Formats: sequence, C-alpha cells, structure tokens
Amino acid sequence: MISLKQRFTINFSILLSVILAVVLTMIYSIFSQYRRTEFKLRLEEKALSTAALLADLNVSKQDALEILDQNSVDKLYNNRILAFDNDLNLIYSSISGANQIPSAEDLQLLKTKGSFFFSDNKIGRFGMARKLPANKALYVFVTAEDKSGQRLLWFLGYLLLGAFITGTVSVIILARSLSGRILLPLKQIQERITNISEKRLHIRLEEKRNNDEIDKLAHAFNDMMDRIDSSYKQQKEFTDNASHELRTPVTRIIMQIQNLIKHEAHNEKTLQYLDSIMMDSNQIADTISSLLLLSRINNSNTSDFFPHCRLDEIIFEALQSVSAAYPDVRTLFNIENRSDKEIDIEIKGDTNLLKIVFINLFKNAYLYSSEKLINVTLIQEENGLKVKVVNDGEVIIPADRQNLFQAFARGRNSKNIQGTGLGLRITERILNYHHATIQYEATDQNINCFTVSFT
Repeated sequence: MISLKQRFTINFSILLSVILAVVLTMIYSIFSQYRRTEFKLRLEEKALSTAALLADLNVSKQDALEILDQNSVDKLYNNRILAFDNDLNLIYSSISGANQIPSAEDLQLLKTKGSFFFSDNKIGRFGMARKLPANKALYVFVTAEDKSGQRLLWFLGYLLLGAFITGTVSVIILARSLSGRILLPLKQIQERITNISEKRLHIRLEEKRNNDEIDKLAHAFNDMMDRIDSSYKQQKEFTDNASHELRTPVTRIIMQIQNLIKHEAHNEKTLQYLDSIMMDSNQIADTISSLLLLSRINNSNTSDFFPHCRLDEIIFEALQSVSAAYPDVRTLFNIENRSDKEIDIEIKGDTNLLKIVFINLFKNAYLYSSEKLINVTLIQEENGLKVKVVNDGEVIIPADRQNLFQAFARGRNSKNIQGTGLGLRITERILNYHHATIQYEATDQNINCFTVSFT
C-alpha cells in the first residue's frame, strides 16, 4: 500500500519532471529552428555573393572561378555552387567539370518566388534568381552540409538530456525531503492517535494556533475526543451506579429466599419454584458483579505498576475455589519446561484479577466437560509463560468462535448450561489489562483448549 508521503513524492516528481521535459524540449526545438534559419542565411549569403560577382564582373568564366575561390565569404562543408545564365548555360561551378542543368521544379520556384530553400536537417539547398539588364536573368544554386550546426545540435541535445536526468533526480530528492517536512505534523498526529485507547481518552492533539488546515484538523479531533470522553464517562458512571443500586435488592431477595427455604415447611412443588427463583437471582447477581468488575477494570490505569506474583500459586487457588464449588470436579495440573534453562514462573499482575481469570476458565472447563475433568498445564518457554486449560466435550463450532469473547455471547453448545455470557469477556479484559492474550482451539474432535500467554 502506497503511503501519502510516497504518493506526494511520486506526483510532485512527475509534475515537475513533465514541466522540465516540456521546457527542455521547447529549448531544443527553438534552437533547431534557429540553426536551420541561420544555415539558410549562410547559403543565401553565399548565393548573393556569387550572383553579385558574376553579374558585376566583366571577366571570363575562369577568372570568375578564381575570384570566387579567393574571396569566399563563408566556408561551408561539402558546398557546391552552380550558376546559369538566362539560357541555362553553366557559367560557374565550384566543382571542376560539373555540368548540371537545374530541374523544372527548381526553375518554376525561382520564376514564381525568386528563391527557394530546402533542408533535411543535414543537407541544405538554396536557389535564387537575379534579374539582369535586357530581360535576362542569372540563376544560382548552392548546396552544402551543415556539419557545425549538426554538432551544436547534438551537443545541445546531450546537454539537455543530462540536465533532464539531473533535474529529475534532484526533483525526486527534493520532493521526498519536502513531503517529509510537509507531512511531519500529520505523522505526529498519527503517532498520538495511535496511543489513544479506552484507558487513555485524555490524550489530545497539540494545537499550534497556526489556523492552517492541520491545526483545524487537530482542533476538530480534540473536540470530538472531548465528546467521546464525556459520553464514555457517562456510560461507565451509569453502569457503575446501576450495578450498585441493583446489587442490594438482589442480595436481599436471595437472602429472603434462603430464609424462606430454611424456616418454612413447603411442599415439593413450592420448593422447586423457590429453587428456580434462587437460581435466577444468583444469575442476576453474577451478571451485576461481572458488570461492576468490567467497569472497575476499564476505569483502572495502573497496569504498569503491578506487583510480582507466582502464577502457579494463583492457579492452585483458582483450582481450590472451583473444587469447593463443584465437589465432583477432577483436576490434573502439570508444569512443563520447554526451555534449555530454568524460567521464572513469577509475573507482574493483580493476584485477585488473575484468580478470576482462571476461575472462569476452570469453571467453563468443568461445565462443558463430559467427564468433569480439567487438565491444566503451565508451560515455561523462552519468550514467556503459557497456561493451557483442556477439557473434553462438545467443541465450539467455527461460526461461534469469532464472537467467543464478546459480551453476552453464548455458543450453540451452551443451550443446557446456565451462564451470563460475560465470563470469557471479563477474562479477556483482565488479560489485556495485564498485556496477556487468550486463544481458543479445538485440538481434536471433542477436545477444547484455551491457551493464556504471558510475555
């Protein structure tokens, strides 16, 4: 993907290179036209001097030849001069023994226009007619090769080509440097925006009061962040207050139901209703507690100042809590070292929050296991620690895996299992808070595996 800086450099370089090419081409074309005109003037001057000598000197043909050879006005390469009288008799030729009669086209041009000039950028041909007394005329034809002009034209071409190459390279370097300076404020804005997260909504862009487009963009972005921050705080405040207000009456309901079950004699159907109400009330209480925990995690900004804690001890405590809640659970715990050296199993983290992570994972492993067996492996690797939580049972289908860590998301394999749909969401939030990750994979047809990685 081409960046904005690269697009600016490419477009700016192409634009200036095209302008430079057009200017240099115009210079070459103008000089080429000037060379052609200057060559014509030289041929015309040679023809005029020849006609003047032949018309004004009362000398013989041989004497005229000697005079023209001795008084040449200009030296031309491979020049040839032919002069004819009114009867087309050759009266002068710069090449001895030449006998040439002009063509009918050349004579027609001389009679109608008085002169003509043709050039193929290498050989030039000029003809002129000079009227003499007694209705006579003198026809002069001059042919020559413009070697000096060609050399100058070639030299100019190479010079302009070198100037174009040098100019294009200079333009690319200049455009790259200029684009870097122009887009530097945007780069700084991008870096600051990258640091903005739900825990760093206080970050704002610097406004330099230049009143340019970038400064206006920064001002508009800061206004938007103020509105987002305000809405985010209101939402969190509402969730926190609502959860606190709801937890008290729900707790009272649970206590009253417990007392009602213990101190009253009820028939079997009434006890079933009471147990169902108790189960629903406990689920509401769990949901409220989960919302409070999420709110507390989101509002905390101290993740960089965690104390050291032992990961194996946290796992043991979580296993004990799950075993106390589910007496029929079976657990296997192993520590595996995949490194050539001893890896410390201490990490930086909040013990209570990490305990909630593993309690949620172990509880899910128990509830979704057909054998009620939780297999936990703590793996020591060169780049960190991993914890694999494995259980047998129905795996999560691929369609449900993409929403596995979303709030209130429940897969098709959880139809007959009670839950709030917040456990894995809370787990992921706590791990992100600790700069750790969690992944799910079905390692076999009936094997579920969650992997927690600490780096």
